Amino acid sequence: MADYSGGSETQEVVVNVTKDTPKTIERSDSFVSVPFLQKLIAEVVGTYFLIFAGCGSVVVNKNNNNVVTLPGIAIVWGLVVTVLVYSVGHISGAHFNPAVTIAFASTKRFPLTQVPAYVAAQLLGGTLASGTLKLLFMGKHDQFSGTLPNGTDLQAFVFEFIITFLLMFVISGVATDNRAIGELAGIAIGSTILLNVMIGGPVTGASMNPVRSLGPAFVHSEYRGIWIYILAPVLGAVGGAWVYNIIRYTEKPLREITKSASFLKGRLVAEVVGTYFLIFAGCASVVVNKNNDDVVTLPGISIVWGLVVMVLAYSVGHISGAHFNPAVTIAFASTKRFPWKQVPIYVVAQVVGSTLASGSLRLIFSGHENQFPGTLPAGTYAQAFAVEFIITFLLMFVISGVATDNRAIGELAGIAVGATVLLNVLFAGPITGASMNPARSLGPALVHNEFRGIWIYLVSPTIGAVFGAWVYNSIRYTDKPLREITQSASFVKGKGDR
Repeated sequence: MADYSGGSETQEVVVNVTKDTPKTIERSDSFVSVPFLQKLIAEVVGTYFLIFAGCGSVVVNKNNNNVVTLPGIAIVWGLVVTVLVYSVGHISGAHFNPAVTIAFASTKRFPLTQVPAYVAAQLLGGTLASGTLKLLFMGKHDQFSGTLPNGTDLQAFVFEFIITFLLMFVISGVATDNRAIGELAGIAIGSTILLNVMIGGPVTGASMNPVRSLGPAFVHSEYRGIWIYILAPVLGAVGGAWVYNIIRYTEKPLREITKSASFLKGRLVAEVVGTYFLIFAGCASVVVNKNNDDVVTLPGISIVWGLVVMVLAYSVGHISGAHFNPAVTIAFASTKRFPWKQVPIYVVAQVVGSTLASGSLRLIFSGHENQFPGTLPAGTYAQAFAVEFIITFLLMFVISGVATDNRAIGELAGIAVGATVLLNVLFAGPITGASMNPARSLGPALVHNEFRGIWIYLVSPTIGAVFGAWVYNSIRYTDKPLREITQSASFVKGKGDR
């Protein structure tokens, strides 16, 4: 979980990936104290390797006939963040990013007096890494590893704002909320970087980090559009941190806050925001792929959809349940695991989030010819209906197994659900678009006024989800721990109480 040090005015976020580590750490605001110097060294070294690995993958790809590929570059950025979070998160907080440091300070989760030193350490690490790469690839034709807008400055600014907002929203959810699974914080944050690079790389370079852009800019004296990569990530990170604070509103255990009236409001905001980023990221991968010679690829699109589901499940699952899907909400209600009276407002929240995301994408890519990110059947309507039913059945069956059965490993629920979405998109995407979610299809349809076959994507996923939930219920038969039910005769026969 996240550790907090200091008083309410200077809480310092430190990623802690072990349950037994003490909840408090010694606080020191002195710039000459050994603990603070250790933090600064961790930030320099961490930022160095972040920029060296990530930018190194860009340079190698440029000079070797795109051998790394966009998905490969995205994996490098995501993995280096993950391993560094687990390596030094417990020392410095593993910021490696002035936007993250400033965002934490703005929400009083990091001492404002330490921000300049942290930013200086990050700039030093980023510049040293960029200088190292320039020396290593001095003879190469194209070695600039910085970020440049691929379209208009406004398009780049908005895109950088949104993807950094998502990054900071996820960081706030997994690393600062004591209801989240803190041990998986590094995986969730790295996965967010990975999917953001996949969708944002061809558009802006997917900086999300002023140092990631400033380091190469300093070394190569290339400052075109640099203001975008300084300002947009900072504003996006601050926005993401504050929006998460709005839906956090308390750090009491879930069972204590579900009785309050404000709890429902927080859940609805979480559903709107979560669905927005689900549709924005997933559909952006489709649009970027269409307009950049299939650079994302179908496996890449599948990875984006799977990872965004996973990171959002870990970010707000403890707040709203992370439905983001009317079919899931209705299926839960049909099995009495969600109140029927809350279904309409949940569905409205999900459709609003999807429509806003689809509208954002249409505005960002307004100059592109092929920008419809919705779902259309590639074959017959009967074929599309059957495929959507089956893949949504599987999705809801998995959700029921990993998220509602107390014998399952609940900490891995987000990974299991995200993996199910990934594999479904991988094989069903070319057939139906692999919706599995009425909101995923309805949002783009409303924005683009394209309703061909829309009834399939409203009806089939809903029926499939309900069937998946009920079939799992038929084999659940009890909520008792495994050690208690294995002693009964009914366990061997496959019968028992439900």
